[in-house]
Amino acid sequence: MRPNFEAMTNAELRAYALAHREDMEPLRVLYDRRSPDSEATWYPAPLTEETIKISEEAIKQRIQEIENKKKQA
Repeated sequence: MRPNFEAMTNAELRAYALAHREDMEPLRVLYDRRSPDSEATWYPAPLTEETIKISEEAIKQRIQEIENKKKQA
């Protein structure tokens, strides 16, 4: 009987995959759990001075948000 891979944590899945290298199912489950690009923030290519400034400010704001989350953790 195979384990329930969906119920396992990522660490448990990695450990199982390393111990059972012939089994591809835990790798598929891990792959399905990854963060897709649809969650990524995409910035357009800066073409004018104004869009360059807007992009720089958006990137600075995003970096600040990430740093604040790290400080709170």
